[in-house]
Amino acid sequence: MTLQRRFLLMGMAGCWGNRLMAAESPVSARKAIPRLVFGLISPRAVAQTRANWLPFVERLAAACESTADIQVYEAQGELVSAFKAGQIDVAWMGNAPALEVVEAGVGEVFAQMVTQDGSLGYKSLLVAQSTTPVKTLSDVIVHASALRFGDGDPKSTSGFLVPMYFAFQKNGVTSTQALFKSVEVGSHQQNLSKVAKGAVDVATANSEELGFFQRDFPDLAKNLKVIWESPLIPQSPLLWKVGLSDEFKQKIRKFVTGFAARDPVEKQILLTLNGLSRFRPSTNRQLVPIADLEMFKTRQAINNDKTLSKDLRLARITEAIERGSRLELKLKLSPQ
Repeated sequence: MTLQRRFLLMGMAGCWGNRLMAAESPVSARKAIPRLVFGLISPRAVAQTRANWLPFVERLAAACESTADIQVYEAQGELVSAFKAGQIDVAWMGNAPALEVVEAGVGEVFAQMVTQDGSLGYKSLLVAQSTTPVKTLSDVIVHASALRFGDGDPKSTSGFLVPMYFAFQKNGVTSTQALFKSVEVGSHQQNLSKVAKGAVDVATANSEELGFFQRDFPDLAKNLKVIWESPLIPQSPLLWKVGLSDEFKQKIRKFVTGFAARDPVEKQILLTLNGLSRFRPSTNRQLVPIADLEMFKTRQAINNDKTLSKDLRLARITEAIERGSRLELKLKLSPQ
């Protein structure tokens, strides 16, 4: 074969190779589009939570040139475990589980909910049946041995951590299990429904979920009354996976914080989603007060553990204090 003919064949092969690559490129591009897995905790029914968030998540995925995959969890711990396992890219969860994700180094807070009235927070509640003689937190504690209690998920900020600290531990109660006649654990909606139907006597919830319950189940809501409310809790955050690329994070942040700025359809989506007006930029720093609560709970649990020797109790408390200091520093050094 002559040298000229060899170069001619090589040129033809290169031409056909380029055509084949061009023909395959749309398929390759489709395969390269990332799948955005959005994790959600479900304070209400799973199907309802998914339906409420779907329009927002689909638009977010489209803005990121991704496909959307929504994963809804009934328990906060399940969502946290999935996030730690790298199965979630973006998530909405309570402040307490968010703290666990951030402490593990796998997620970061990047946005915070803002309600229709501009509020950046909400309150934990204790609710009882409207006809019950129990009217105050003092009544609850005094008559607890005869009351059935509906507690929140142990990883829920407003359903468990805040009422445990402000309502019970600050009043000398270290264990609701020991205080009440019986204790059941449920979501906010489940707790409200149980009280309204008389299945339990007192239960935890939060001010936002009570509003949704009054909207969705007005007849049942008439049977409820609020007998205690907490100080203001920061609105729940959105987190993203630490390992996402900076480019992907920028797309997510731009879409989320700009959503519903002008478009009336987007405004309605947020209203339906969780009674929101917008998302504002945030960082891990919003979790500082929650970290204080968590550290207090840890120290109290150690102090109340009668099986520990004096030396072991002291060592555990020292470890908890050191952990709290590291965590607080990590949160406060979060980029603004």
